Amino acid sequence: MNKWSRTQRTAAVLGLIGGSLGVIVGLIQAIVGADIPNWTGHKADPIALGLLTVLVSSISVLSAMALRGKPALPPPRRLAAALGLLVPGSLCFSTTGVLWYLPGAILLVAGVYAVAGGQAHRTRQVIATTWLPALVSVLGGFEILMAVSAGPWMTMAAGVVGGVALIAAPWAPAVGLRIGLLLLGVVPFAVLTWWSVASPIVAVLALAVGLTTLRRRGSGAAVERTMATPPRNLQGSAR
Repeated sequence: MNKWSRTQRTAAVLGLIGGSLGVIVGLIQAIVGADIPNWTGHKADPIALGLLTVLVSSISVLSAMALRGKPALPPPRRLAAALGLLVPGSLCFSTTGVLWYLPGAILLVAGVYAVAGGQAHRTRQVIATTWLPALVSVLGGFEILMAVSAGPWMTMAAGVVGGVALIAAPWAPAVGLRIGLLLLGVVPFAVLTWWSVASPIVAVLALAVGLTTLRRRGSGAAVERTMATPPRNLQGSAR
């Protein structure tokens, strides 16, 4: 096993530990969060925030499971899994208070290991190619954060569903599906929170950036093809 595979497996183990702890913390917030406010952040709606934490932590568990394979993942898939660890690890600091410190820290470290689990020049190449789609996903995370304090259940649910749709939109395999997820991600929550400033700005920005990525291969297939082609200097030397 090479060092990249070992680093990736370390990220997987840490991600599974952090994600599993996150699910437990979310259940604690949902069930007894109101009884231990000093530990759970004095939240006004601990049940909804606890369920959101369970959902987001489950995403990190799935991302960690994707890293468990023995061979190192291709850079686009590895970085997508890293995003699935880093976003939940950062997001839930605002949902469960002190209880999130341990799982959050573990998930952030796991995300760093996932990013480091490959050759640096290939990682830089993927980031340079996919930073715009990744920005749309990050904006989806911001929408979920805004939904946490959005008030009524319907508004909160629209924000969470919209945020998840935005996170997934750039990576969908078909252009039509990307457009559908993009609209689902920005329209309902922006309409329900039209009176705010941040929500419409995030919606317009996500829509503008998302539409510019429609012609890109969000799944990273183009990057993988690029990496399958030897650099020019190696091609020349082969001749």
